[in-house]
Amino acid sequence: MVAQSTVPDFFQEETTDALRSQVEWLTQEIGVDNSFFARLVGTDEVTFSKWRACESELPPGGEDTLRQFWGTMGHLLSFMNFDVERIRGLFEHVVPTRKEGYPSLVLPWSGSSLKKYFERSGSEGIEKVGRWVTGLRFGDPYTA
Repeated sequence: MVAQSTVPDFFQEETTDALRSQVEWLTQEIGVDNSFFARLVGTDEVTFSKWRACESELPPGGEDTLRQFWGTMGHLLSFMNFDVERIRGLFEHVVPTRKEGYPSLVLPWSGSSLKKYFERSGSEGIEKVGRWVTGLRFGDPYTA
């Protein structure tokens, strides 16, 4: 008897077709749209839409940024037990800026929503959030 996979193949593949499927999954499950992804990779929405339809290329580094984002999203999903409702809420929730004198772990997106932070900071923001969540997941929250 062959065991059924618990996740679709595209979750672990790194091809461009898998990347398009990952974007589709994030669009459906997390609620981000083409305008979000276009800002994330530094292009316009028309170009991004054409890339999704296999009619255009992304700017240099665009697919790498999407792969990096998918990896960070995998860490976030795992950290939150694949609760997509919580991830959707996290994407929209504006985190207050940390007040002086209050010790806490500083979130990379303090003063913003995670969605806006990713749109504004692109690859650099993805990296910071990735370090933050893996630090929490694997026991060293101060590495971020």
